This record gives sequence, structure tokens and C-alpha cells, in this order.
Amino acid sequence: MKLVKLLFLSLFCILSQGLSAQTIADTASHLQEIVIEGNRLNTFTAGNKVQKIDSATIQRYKAGNLGDLLAFNAHLFIKSYGIGNMASISSRGTNASQTAVLWNGFNIQSPTLGQADFSYIPVSFTDNIEIQYGGAGALFGSGATGGVISLNSSPGFNKGLTIGASFNGGSFNSYQQSANACFSKNRFVSVLKVFNYKAQNDFPFYVGDYKVRQINAAVRQNGLMSENFFRIKKDQELNVRIWLQDNYREIPPSMASRSGNQPKLLVNETLGSDFFRVSSEWKKSGKVASYFVRTAYFNERMSYEDTLAHMRSVTRFHTSISEAESNVRLGKNHLLNIGLNNTFNQAISNGYPDSPSQNRIALFGSYKFSFLDDHWRTVVSLRQEMVLGKLIPLTPSAGIEGRLIKFLSVKANVSRTYRVPTFNDLYWTPGGNRNLKPESGWSEEVSLIASQITGSGSKNSIMLTFFNSNVENCIMWLPSGGTWNAQNVQSVWSRGLESNVSFNKEIRDFKLRLTVLYNYVVATNQKARMANDNIVGKQLIYVPVYSSQATLELIYKGFYVNYIHCYTGNRYYTTDNSKVVEAYQLGNIIAGKNFKMGNSFLNVNVRVNNLWNESYQVVLNQAMPMRYFQAGLSYAFNKPNKHIN
Repeated sequence: MKLVKLLFLSLFCILSQGLSAQTIADTASHLQEIVIEGNRLNTFTAGNKVQKIDSATIQRYKAGNLGDLLAFNAHLFIKSYGIGNMASISSRGTNASQTAVLWNGFNIQSPTLGQADFSYIPVSFTDNIEIQYGGAGALFGSGATGGVISLNSSPGFNKGLTIGASFNGGSFNSYQQSANACFSKNRFVSVLKVFNYKAQNDFPFYVGDYKVRQINAAVRQNGLMSENFFRIKKDQELNVRIWLQDNYREIPPSMASRSGNQPKLLVNETLGSDFFRVSSEWKKSGKVASYFVRTAYFNERMSYEDTLAHMRSVTRFHTSISEAESNVRLGKNHLLNIGLNNTFNQAISNGYPDSPSQNRIALFGSYKFSFLDDHWRTVVSLRQEMVLGKLIPLTPSAGIEGRLIKFLSVKANVSRTYRVPTFNDLYWTPGGNRNLKPESGWSEEVSLIASQITGSGSKNSIMLTFFNSNVENCIMWLPSGGTWNAQNVQSVWSRGLESNVSFNKEIRDFKLRLTVLYNYVVATNQKARMANDNIVGKQLIYVPVYSSQATLELIYKGFYVNYIHCYTGNRYYTTDNSKVVEAYQLGNIIAGKNFKMGNSFLNVNVRVNNLWNESYQVVLNQAMPMRYFQAGLSYAFNKPNKHIN
């Protein structure tokens, strides 16, 4: 089996080397024009590496969660605790609290934990997924040290009535159903999406030589999203979005507590959560200036219970966000963005002595200048934030991108980053520290991009990105006087290389697509926490130095076969790097057929996960499934409008 996996890796390497010998053509087409209606991620990120997940990939993961999609299609490490269980993110060596997650421009990171759980985000609830790598504090504020995950929806006007439904089932009593309806007229669009997911997750796995079965790992999720768009005038739009979701999961025992000859464990740890999110935005577009006013309110609850220990903890928080910004064209090649943001958080928890609250006000602005016939662009951004009446150090960033020669482009960016302490860091009893300073640092990156537009219009490309990041005052919880306390003690230096190779080939009715992602990340502690602390120069825990993903896809007259191979290197789980979670390789394959019948679309697919039946762990002693199967069926119908109302 190892030989087969090595053969697959060799094939990917040979094909990617062949691409490097291809003739390279003009890359000007990949540089987006200045669009005055554009959002900050698309318009004011010159110099940053931005990856957009293509619609075909989103479609294949519609039955899964965002963590599943990103694990196999991005330069990110997803720290998964099992199927349907918690999934957090690491980008370029940063931790889960240092990557912002935006839902249509609003940060949905928890103010209590400081992170988002990617297993709670269904892919079916988003139309567009974009990833900005590297520091983005000047544009998006606290928590954007390692990058930004942006989730957006953009239904078009006057597309008629569209109705869709899907059903997926698989191993371990796993079922997912979703449905959506979109009513689109010339001045009004209404979209409703619902989904249901449940799984028993009673998969077998090995503990040493013993084969045991996972217990207490069931998952249930239900969600609804309503989106409504109104065209008030030709140049004005208003939207209102609502996202409701209820989540329940059982927390399985660790592998360390299992053996093949012991009686069934009595385990009853559960985690329930539900949230209500509503947002609204008004925008007015013009040739000289565009204006945006948006607001959001989040109400979220999390309940942990251990019936054997007679323990129950409930945390609830409220978030309200208000933001106004404007894009102003100062001339043919000059664009200015300026805005004001106010974010208010309040939490109630068993672990807090009272109901803490936090108000943050931020003034931000960006200036974009295009030159040399729009082949080069540069952006300078500034952000000044005040938290609880105290000013955060000014956060600047600067970037440039453009064409060096006919076939080669370059991007470069430098930015200051910061992260405000979470409520748990500040107020948890015992251990919270109200005197904590925000984490702060600098991030730099340079990208080289060579690309070729083929005769069929597809793109072959190679991108190399070199990055560097330094973060001071990193917050850690350390033992002191019999308890654990939050302290500003860590200094982290992350640096490395990301490469992205994309190759497309068409031969008659056959289409071949190869994508190879490679990550080399060295993220080390630079300062001892205490005397005789052996962590200086050591790799951060659960940050693999080497990782890669390769996707090979073949399409023929609506049929497709997609093979994904993933390699994740060793991860340390002790700060002195003395103990390691071993590297692993996974192969997933999906095959299907698309049928188009007039205004109807039908897709049938079958998926095999962990094709090579690998026994592995992402997190120490957290069981992962061996080979398992899924199958799905989806249908969509569109009835166009007969006339414009």
C-alpha cells in the first residue's frame, strides 16, 4: 500500500515538473480592475495572496462542512478532533484565534474563545469562499494575524425561480439533507436554505493491536438561512440576512482510555450550541463614490455537560456590529476607502464573576494607486482601534503587485497585526488576567506568479510565496500557585514557503486538471516562559513543518473522477518537541455524473474517504476513521422570468 501511495506522489511531482517547462504567457488578466463597488478583500489587498475556491470544488463539498473543504484545498492546517467534531485552523503557524472568519463582512469569531469552529459552517450556506493569507489587521481588525476566511453569498437579480435539493448518506449512519429556493425578480431576490445533518460516528479504529469501536460520538446539526435583497433604485440596494443553527455533539473518550478487552465505558459528555445571526447592509453605488452602511447582531449559546461528573457549564454571548464606509474615486488611477466600525460584545458564563462587556471602535482607511496602464497597483492602509477606552497601537499595511515581464508577476506586502485578548483570557475564574496586553507583530510576504492562458481559455500557473511573521506578547495559560493563569509571555517567529501549481489540459472531450499545494512552515518560540524552560527555537505544537495536497481531476462529457492526496508531516504535542504525532497520508476519491436536462440539473456521486485505509491521528489520542463511503444525489430546477417587472 505504501508503494501505491508513493507512485501517486511521484506522478504528481512529474506532472508538476512538466508544468514548469510550459510556455508562459501574459498574466495581466489575473489582475482585477478597480471596481468602486468592490469590498475590501477584493479591492484593497494589493500584495496579499488571495485564494478563491472555485465553484466546482464548492459543489463537491456541499454536503460537508467548511473544515472538510479547507483541509484538502487550501494552504491551511485543520486541527480536527474527528468526524463532525471540533475543527480549528492554523494558517502559517498561527493559532486558531489568529485567523479571522468573516460572514459577508462580519467577524463571527467567538469573543469568549476567540475562534470559530469550522465543523459548524455548512458549505451549502455559502456561494463564495475566499482566503487571504498573511496579516490583515489594517483591513479587518483584531484576530486577522494569520489571514482571513471570507464567506459571501451573491444571488443575482432577475434569474427567475430556482429550487434545489440534495440527499447524502454514508458509513456510520451518516445522513445529510439540504434544500434551497431562490425567487429572483428584477428588483427583489429572496433565498431560503435549510440543512440537516446527523451521524452516529460509531466507526472502528485500532488501539495498538486491538480493534475497538468509537462510542459517544453522535452529531446532529440543523440550520436555516434566509437572504433577501432589494433594489431600491438603480444605484441602491438593501439586503437582510438571517442565519439560525442548532448543534449537538457527543464528546467521545480519548484513545488512551480505550483497550480491546475492557468493558464498555460509561461516557456522557455532550456539547450543545445554537446561534442566531442577523445582518443588514445598504449600499449606494456611483461613478465617483460608493457608500455602505451595515449592521449585525449575533446571539450565541454554548452548553457543556458531563453527567457522570455532575458538571454543567453554560456560556452565552451577544455581539452587535455597526460599520459605515465609503469608496471614493479621486481620479482615474486613485481610489480611497474610509470607514468606521463599532463592535460591542457581552458574555454571561459560569466561569465569569459578572457579565463582562467590551466595546471596540475602529477608524480605518486605504488608498489605492494604479500606474503603468494599470499593470501595477499599490495600496496603503491604516487602522486605529480603541478598546475599552484605550488606544491600540496604529496598524499600518502596504502592498504592491504588478507584472515584471510578459509572463511573470509579483506581489509584496508588509503589515502590522494585533489580537485583542478574549473574554476567557481576561475574565475567566480562576486564571483570567485583566491586565493582558494585545498580541502584536509584523507580517511580510512576497509572491512570484507565472501563468499561461491556454487556447481553451483555462489557466496554467505556478505561484511561490515566501512569508515571515513575528508576534510579541502572545498569550499563554501557565501554571502558577496551583492554578493556570493567562500571561503575555510568548514570542513567535513564523517563516516559510507556499507553492501552488495548477495545470489544465484538454484533449478532444477529455479535460485534465492538476493542482498541487505545498507548505513549508517553521514556527518557533523565541522566548522562554520561565527559568530552565526548554522551548526556545522549538516548533509550535500541532504545526506541521511539511504538508501538501494534490488534486487530479478527469472530466469527460459530464462524467468526472476526482482524486485528492494529502500529506501531513509530524506534529509535536509537547513544547520542547520531545514527543510527536506521526505523519500521515490520506487519499480521497469522488466520481460522479452531471446531467443537464433543459432547465434542470442532476448530479449523482460516490465518494471513498481514506482510500488507503490509513490509521492516523490529527490530534493526539483522538480517533479518526479508517476507509469509509458516501453517496449523494442533488437536483436543481430553474424557471426563468418571462419578462422584467
